[in-house]
Amino acid sequence: MRLPDPFQMNDWENRRFFWAFQAIQLAFIGIVCLDLIGYHIPVAREALAFVYLTFLPGILVLKALRLHDLGTIETVLYSVGLSLVVLMLTGLFANTVYPLLGSARPLSLEVLFPTIVGVVQILLYLALTRDREHAGSSHAGLEISIPPPAVPFLALLPFLAIAGTYIRNEYHMVTLLFLLLVLIAVIGLVVGFDRFIPASCYPFAVYSLALALLYHTSLISGYIWGYDIHHELHLASNVLISGIWDMTIPYNTNGMLSVVMLAPIYSLICDLDLVWVFKILYPLFFALVPLALYRVIERQTNPKIGFFSVFFFMSFFTFYTEMISLARQQVAELFLVLTVLAMVDKSMDRSRRAFLMITFGFAMIVSHYGLSYIYLFSLVPAWLLLILPDYLPSGILEKLRGMAGTLAHDPLASHEPRPRLQTLVLPYIFILAILTYLWYSTVAEGTAFATITGIGDKIVNTLFAEPFNPATIQGMYILASQSVTPLHSLAKVVHIATQGLIAVGLLATLARRGRWRIEPEYLAISIVFFLVNIAGIAVPFFASSLNTSRLYHITLILLAPFAIIGGIALYEAVAGRVRAITALPLMRTAFQALSVFFVVFLLFNTGLIYQVTGDSPTSMALETSGDKPVFNNKEVQGARWLISEGSGRPIYVDGMRWWLLLGFNPDHQRYLPANASHIEPGSYLYLGTYNLVRESVRIEVRERAVTAADYTDAGRFTGNQNRIYDNAGSSVYYR
Repeated sequence: MRLPDPFQMNDWENRRFFWAFQAIQLAFIGIVCLDLIGYHIPVAREALAFVYLTFLPGILVLKALRLHDLGTIETVLYSVGLSLVVLMLTGLFANTVYPLLGSARPLSLEVLFPTIVGVVQILLYLALTRDREHAGSSHAGLEISIPPPAVPFLALLPFLAIAGTYIRNEYHMVTLLFLLLVLIAVIGLVVGFDRFIPASCYPFAVYSLALALLYHTSLISGYIWGYDIHHELHLASNVLISGIWDMTIPYNTNGMLSVVMLAPIYSLICDLDLVWVFKILYPLFFALVPLALYRVIERQTNPKIGFFSVFFFMSFFTFYTEMISLARQQVAELFLVLTVLAMVDKSMDRSRRAFLMITFGFAMIVSHYGLSYIYLFSLVPAWLLLILPDYLPSGILEKLRGMAGTLAHDPLASHEPRPRLQTLVLPYIFILAILTYLWYSTVAEGTAFATITGIGDKIVNTLFAEPFNPATIQGMYILASQSVTPLHSLAKVVHIATQGLIAVGLLATLARRGRWRIEPEYLAISIVFFLVNIAGIAVPFFASSLNTSRLYHITLILLAPFAIIGGIALYEAVAGRVRAITALPLMRTAFQALSVFFVVFLLFNTGLIYQVTGDSPTSMALETSGDKPVFNNKEVQGARWLISEGSGRPIYVDGMRWWLLLGFNPDHQRYLPANASHIEPGSYLYLGTYNLVRESVRIEVRERAVTAADYTDAGRFTGNQNRIYDNAGSSVYYR
């Protein structure tokens, strides 16, 4: 049985599309109106509003562009990306224009709701007008059949993560989370051994695994946890409270529409608290990054390389730990991968591909400054790598071709000629550069622009004065530092090995371009990203401006497939010389060996190995007793009371609780000094649950690019102060 595919509505016949679209819109408007007059249907408004906001505007843009027959995956990815762009621009328009017309609260429900509906109606008119000749695609149907047995099993993984975090939060039991991580590891093995999961299920497996990994950390605690996300919550809350975005507040994050527009819009329209917008909805967006990455790699190689590239990318701990506390970067990475997907999609005509690349590039710029700078600064050397052969003397080119011809014959190489259609061109780079400069120098008092110039000054001033000094190079400091245990030392070796595989993969790709048919633009940017990785362990203050692990995570967006290619190349080189290796268990094929290696990589990164062995556990989800930026309700209540009663006086807090206070008022908090006598008179001291139970506080000292932390007795700071608040989970002292 074949039904119209709801994931490819842009391919439907116009009449069917119009009536289906209007039915969804009327249902959405009706649910919201019923909710407003007091008739609340549980989950209905949240679910329907999410679908309406996340998919329908993008579907209309695709139809207005007359983009058809993209396939289910591309249609979903592009429609979500374009929908988010439409929402951010709609919010920006309302915030800019409506105050000129007398509206004091342009970002309120009574203003935004009709505005969004009106914008969608305009897009519907444009879509049907521009695409009036479309008669529908015959293959855009959904085949109703019995799914493979793997599908229901994979679909359960995110729900297992939800149930596991609930039990952890309520009963401090992590058994289900243990089981979840073991099952994810098993999936990596069964794909490597060609069991149970067919290649047709890889895209669904990728999204399910990504969402499960994200939810197994994002849903711990009933409050947001982590670092920067507390400041993001503060800025988004200010927008909701005031009903308008003040673009002059001088914080880098305040210039990011992914936080100050997208989060408030979803909160208002879906009637969802901002905390749950960040904890539930943003992971739904971010889980699309591995799916888009899979499609990018699978288009250029094959499904299995695509799967293991993404498995490697998702296994790295930054994906489900640090990124959970960086809402703006989650959205920006989606736009980056969509830009790359449009770049390598040579089936689309040039004008439409350029529109998508510029649109997603602009969306990335207004979503995260750090990622945008890295991408933009990588484009120029990548473009030079692409045009260099056109300007080399013919004699040098012939010599290079001769050297390439001496390589061993590759029986797997395809010799079909491919037309050269370059998408990374100078006008594209100029447009992104101009957009970057205009946005970052205008909003938030130009702080994002000042930040990058400040980092540049630091690098220039110390590059030659203090070369290879671990105190100024965070990446080198991590490599040179002594691991706490032998098991952690082994994990460091595994991490270094992955970077070795990437280097081998890049060399193998350059040597055998006929076999590893990576698009030239993708390869050029990847080479630059690899150099960025090297800069992270060689250039002072470069990695520390983002954090070394985040920098590596960003580069893995493009470099991950080269680790798989490098692994295959190494396996074939060893197997070609030592034939007996293919007879060993778990080593019969390159993918079997790689699956074992990356499963071990996953188990180290998730902290499962450390938790089982009791060896300095690191997992945010599995370890419930350590000092982490995870806060309970009593700590949140204490922070709220302090901010409401603090009268603007200085608030001292230790290095970990500092992040919690950042979400309420970043202007009055101070880091707790190592010397208690340095605390100002007439100030407050905030202590959280860990401080009270362990009777210790975390003192952080930053030396150049490296932060050192130590714990000391809390009594040193509370001895001469008066306790004015205590709820058995947090305390406030006044001096």
